[in-house]
Amino acid sequence: MALRDGESSTAGYLRGQYPCYRVGNGSKPLVVFPGLSDAFEPLGLSRAQRLLFEYYYFRRFTDDFAVYVLGRPHGLPAGYSTREMAADYDDAIDALGFDRVACLGISMGGLIAQHLAADFDRVSRLVCSVAGHRLGDRGRETIRRWRDWASHGNWFDVVCDSVPESYTGYRRWLYPPFLRAARPLVPKPASEADVVVAADACLSHDAGDRLSEIDVPTLVIGGREDRLFPPNVLEETAEGVPESRLELISGVGHGGYEERRGAFDATIATFLDR
Repeated sequence: MALRDGESSTAGYLRGQYPCYRVGNGSKPLVVFPGLSDAFEPLGLSRAQRLLFEYYYFRRFTDDFAVYVLGRPHGLPAGYSTREMAADYDDAIDALGFDRVACLGISMGGLIAQHLAADFDRVSRLVCSVAGHRLGDRGRETIRRWRDWASHGNWFDVVCDSVPESYTGYRRWLYPPFLRAARPLVPKPASEADVVVAADACLSHDAGDRLSEIDVPTLVIGGREDRLFPPNVLEETAEGVPESRLELISGVGHGGYEERRGAFDATIATFLDR
């Protein structure tokens, strides 16, 4: 399906089911897989979201790349795994018309991207941002808690709790009261059940025995204070991939790609430009 025209970006649904935002007009494709937060997205496409991608989250890459942020379909069946989601993404990238792409997987998106790189000849370079081959012990406890809340319809509690679990700086204290004050304005997820499906997929993901099958240059990047994917897990992940590089950013956790955006973006851009 053709993407809807925008000013310097576009948005639409691929194959009628994959939400897709394209920002930037560079000559090279960079496909981004979002994290667990994708399960909280409301129905429809958002102009505000498109502008955030273009002028904030991926501004560093829009000169050199056409950046495609691919959401997951809504209403995934219970028990749907990260490997099955990777097959979905292979289909979505095929709909974009590319044979091979650089891939940036953020958090849960990085879990899915590991299977995509191992199973399909689709990825030319892989970035696992704040994502390892499995969750750490603290990460498993956290995701189980979020899954339990979401299964009882308390998805907004998950949103609020993700802040202290992700950030180390001022956002840790500033965001929670702001979120609670803005609660009436926060839209419901398109499918609340998708939050549970996504959490279960993260909990069951362990690609430790598949890392050797990732035969493309790979960057594993994360924060030294990450509670979900701690440094030892990120180190194991990089060690398991034949052609890999590990970069740990000091002083930040799972939300380090926002708190130290300059360091993350510069490292990723250098890796992709090699």
